Amino acid sequence: MILTERGKIENGQIVLSRPLTLAEGTEVIVQIEPETYSNGETQTDNLFSLPFFGMWADRQEMSDSISWVEGERAKWQERLTCRS
Repeated sequence: MILTERGKIENGQIVLSRPLTLAEGTEVIVQIEPETYSNGETQTDNLFSLPFFGMWADRQEMSDSISWVEGERAKWQERLTCRS
């Protein structure tokens, strides 16, 4: 079982938004994943700065990405219905 809970750091301790439903004495592994970084940058902001983000922006077929996706999905349907 994996639980995901939100909390805040208050006076150096993690305070969860609601009590946990685990039995007293249960050993747990805690992974801390800040929602925002100390400079105020969010995880999403950090994602946008990665070098691969937007790597297809200059491709001609991406000028209308909705049409491109619809075309790709149509190909998937052709593969499902065509038999040789």
